[in-house]
Amino acid sequence: MWLVTTNDNLNALRCYQKRGCVLVAVHQNAVEEARKLKPTIPQTGYEGIPIRDEIELELTFPSAHGAR
Repeated sequence: MWLVTTNDNLNALRCYQKRGCVLVAVHQNAVEEARKLKPTIPQTGYEGIPIRDEIELELTFPSAHGAR
């Protein structure tokens, strides 16, 4: 399973990491591209943090054979 959140969403990052998700990528300035499709994305997010980057997290589940 994978998901993407923005750099300002500290609550989501905390929540997902507590549940075993790991950071797999940081897409610097990706929100700038997203704003071209959705200009309503604000410039500033939670706690006044500028929204710039997308952070990709992943959670792997054991397979039926015990491998990850």
